[in-house]
Parts: sequence; C-alpha cells; structure tokens
Amino acid sequence: MITPKLPALLCTALLLATFAFHAEAKPLKVFILAGQSNMDGQADIRTIDFLGEDKDPACAALLKTFKPDGKTFVTRDDVWIASGSIYEKLQTGFGGRRDYSKLGTCIGPEYAFGYYMGEALDEQVLLIKYGPGGTSLLSSWRPPSAGPTGDPKADAAELDQATVDKWFGGHGGKVIGCQYRVLVRYVHETLADLKKHFPTYNEKDGYEIAGFVWLQGYNDLGCTKEQYSSALVALIKDLRTEFKAPNMKAVVGVLGVNGVKNEGGKQEGVRGGQRFINTVPEFKGNARAIETAPLLSKEVVDLMTIGWLNKDRDEKTNPITPEERAMLGRATSNKGFHYFGEGRFFILLGKAFADTMLELSGNGNKVLPPKLNDFQPPAAAAK
Repeated sequence: MITPKLPALLCTALLLATFAFHAEAKPLKVFILAGQSNMDGQADIRTIDFLGEDKDPACAALLKTFKPDGKTFVTRDDVWIASGSIYEKLQTGFGGRRDYSKLGTCIGPEYAFGYYMGEALDEQVLLIKYGPGGTSLLSSWRPPSAGPTGDPKADAAELDQATVDKWFGGHGGKVIGCQYRVLVRYVHETLADLKKHFPTYNEKDGYEIAGFVWLQGYNDLGCTKEQYSSALVALIKDLRTEFKAPNMKAVVGVLGVNGVKNEGGKQEGVRGGQRFINTVPEFKGNARAIETAPLLSKEVVDLMTIGWLNKDRDEKTNPITPEERAMLGRATSNKGFHYFGEGRFFILLGKAFADTMLELSGNGNKVLPPKLNDFQPPAAAAK
C-alpha cells in the first residue's frame, strides 16, 4: 500500500473542509414586507385572544401557538425584524405606532408570518417591513418601469421641503414613486449594516432576498383593474431587478376590507388588479395573490355592516345586543378599513402569507395546518 505524502494529505483535508463549509452555509433569508397601514398593522394585541373563540377549532387552537402559557406572547430568536429604527427579534409590537424608535402595542401580518417562516426554515430569517399609511401604488408607490401616470401636473410635482425633512430623511424628488424610493433605500441601508443591527449575523454565509409580501390597496379605490395590475406587475419586476434577486418570490394580499360581500364598487378594480398576477405567465410558480376577505371574522363583519352589506338584519328592529357589543370589544380595536383592528385576522393573514411563501419556495411540505391560502374569489353574485 502506498501512503500519500503529507502535502497531498493536507490538500485533501483542505478540499474536504471547503466542501463542508459550502454544504453547511446557510444564508440569512430576507423577506421584504411592504404596503400601507394594514401592512404596518393596526390590531391591538389584546384582540389576539379572540382567536381562541373561533368557530373553526383548528383556527381557535392557534391561540396556544402564540400564547403557549395562556399569558405571554411567543417570541423567536431565529427571526429578526427591521421596522423603523427598531432591529429586534420577532415579538409583538411591530405594528402601527406613533414612535417608530420603539415598539408599540399592535401587530400586523409580520408576527404570524415571521413565526411560521421561522418554524419552517433552518436558516435565520429577517423581515424588513415598511408600511406607510395612506399611500397609493398608482402614485407614491409607483415603480420606475410603470412610467408616468399620464397626469402632467402629478408627474411634475415635487416633494416640498417640510415633507422631505419630516418624512423622507432629507431625500427629495418627485412625489410620484417617493415611497418606492424610501423602501429601496431602507432595504439597502438595512442590509449594508446587518452586523451592526444584528450582531450574531454570520457575514460568511451572507444573505438571500428570498421573498416579497405586498398588502395595500385602500388608497387606490376607484382605479381600474388595468391601472392597478400594470403597476403591480411593474413593482414586482422592478424590485427583483433593484435587489438583483430574480428568484425573489412574491405574495400579494387581495384587498379584503369589509369582507367577501364588498366585492363590487370601488374595491373592484383593486381586487381584480391584484388577482391579475395569477394570470401572468412569467409569474407562474413564483408570485401569487391570495384572498384576505374570508379571513375576517364573519360575526364581526356581519355586525359592523348591518343594513349595508349585511342586508339580512335591520338594526332598528333587531339592534346589536349587549353580548354582541362585548364580543366586538374583545375582537376589534380599529376602523373597518383597518380590518377592524382584529388581531385574529392578522394572525390568520400572516399564516396565509407564510403558507403561500413556503409553497412558492418549494417548502409546501412544511406548511402547518390549518392551511389558509386556498380561498377562491367571491362569486360575481356576491357583488
């Protein structure tokens, strides 16, 4: 038997070590969450408990996932969140708040989304969230490749200095696309300082921008399906190009304010435009819009839309009872356009987003029950 010389043995060992390093490398999985105030999240955490009252036992059981001891909300060290100037582990409080230099008392979809992505993935997860309220995809979020709006005055408008100083960190420019530019800057700045924001970040493994979640639409009410869909397709494409992430998966939450019966009217164009991405050939298998309206509590929606969408009940002859008002107190914390500030809804929505992201990423086998992303658009008869 011929014994290899020492240099050969060393080379072999180094090669094996190199292969082992590459095999074990686990890049940080980055997910960008963007939209307007509902992505920011306006549900007070006290309303999460209403999840335990759900009529679907599988959904009701989820409360124990987020409050294992019945008292304390779960946190995750393997999921980080960047929101405003806060860079912390997954926990409640990353929802809408007056001061974005500290946590508040609300959640958006990030809480459950982050939980289920962390549960499914072996890699460390980072959520970068930006959801300024009252913003429009057709104007302030308008991506570069969408081109001008066609309104010369709007296309020429510049941000005034007071607005630039207060909200845009000194970065001026056109009103059109201003929030798109803020998101791009925020993501780049966060990724450039990962070690500073998250000291345990492994720089050798690097990061991968793996997904994008979009929840928006209310400030585009009244637009046409064609207007919204063209801007949304451009948004997904432009972000993939900007971040050099051609494989970035995209999940869109179809506007669901006031539930499934609110399909027609001003929401029709937005909902149709969001669903349109499911028909784009190049988005097949890498982008998907899912229904959000069915995730709202039917009991809450029925009570909050009596005499309007809920035509089966007359509040004058059949007023809301004390017991029903008490239920609404437990379940809601905000207005209808904020999905009633229903914590139950945002837990289910975050899970639905995670279910979809995992499926698009080839991890559908890691989706935990109940699966919440298979609802179909309401029938035309519901308009």
